Amino acid sequence: MDRFTKLPREMQVILAGGVLYLIFSFLDWQQVSFLNVTAGRSEWHGVGIIAGLLVIALLVWEALRLMQVKMNLGAILTPGLVSVSLALLLLLFTVITFFSHNEARHWPAWIGLILSIVIALAALARARAEGVQMPRAGSTPPAS
Repeated sequence: MDRFTKLPREMQVILAGGVLYLIFSFLDWQQVSFLNVTAGRSEWHGVGIIAGLLVIALLVWEALRLMQVKMNLGAILTPGLVSVSLALLLLLFTVITFFSHNEARHWPAWIGLILSIVIALAALARARAEGVQMPRAGSTPPAS
């Protein structure tokens, strides 16, 4: 736990938020109760599967960055750009899931939406601090 508290605040938020998001993704995002019978569906239905896989990919990627594993990503991609891209994609697919699973929405869906926003904001703040620049459309990578 001491090692976790020594991490930068943004990384703590991304890791803790990602783990919480993954846990809440398995709870009922939609739930109906009738005559003491309750039925529900987690985020892991339809397009929500993509959001679930993205949070797993983000957690694995952040763990690799934490362990300082060296990967050749090419001239355009940087580790910070991959992190912020995964976080923004997680937010996008969470919003899509949130609005497409709108019947009988249950409280874990709201928590998942809030967590994805917090994760994206932390990833953007960290990317800005790392000096990550988004590639522009039509630009060519620098010659090496």
